[in-house]
Amino acid sequence: MANRVLTIYLAGAIRDDRPEDIQWREDVIKALREMPVRVLNPLAGKMCAGGVWSINGVPSSAKFITKHDKWCVEQSDIVLFNFRALSQGYPNIGTLVEYGMAVQRGVVIYVVVDPDYSGHENAKMYKLHPFLEEFAAQVFPDMEAALAFLRRHVLALCGKSPSFEGITVIGEPRG
Repeated sequence: MANRVLTIYLAGAIRDDRPEDIQWREDVIKALREMPVRVLNPLAGKMCAGGVWSINGVPSSAKFITKHDKWCVEQSDIVLFNFRALSQGYPNIGTLVEYGMAVQRGVVIYVVVDPDYSGHENAKMYKLHPFLEEFAAQVFPDMEAALAFLRRHVLALCGKSPSFEGITVIGEPRG
């Protein structure tokens, strides 16, 4: 289906005391605003006051979070995982469960993880934990690199820019 709108879910830690857990999502939404994508954000419509999360005035609950986040993964063509919290010592349990759901569904998975994070104790065999590396279509060192890639590649994935970009040989375009 040419020129379809892709659905991208933004998965990652949501910690009350870490504004960057919210900000990266807002940055992605802004960067992709003109793109043929529908962005699903687990923070959409939520508010936090004094450590209490609510949705349109209704207190959030474990059931609400898990049911809605699972629905978001199930609707997605692409899931962008921000695993920077792992290298900060946060276990990211919910995000890892979402990762498993995305793998099971076969969606395109992009991962952002700090370059110095391995997630595996056998550094002789693995630079990054094999499950994170193997199931991701691409692993990026930071959100800026992921966004630079997505701004161009989303157009290819949705069919809006399907043309071959050419071959470069010793700096000269060919093809």
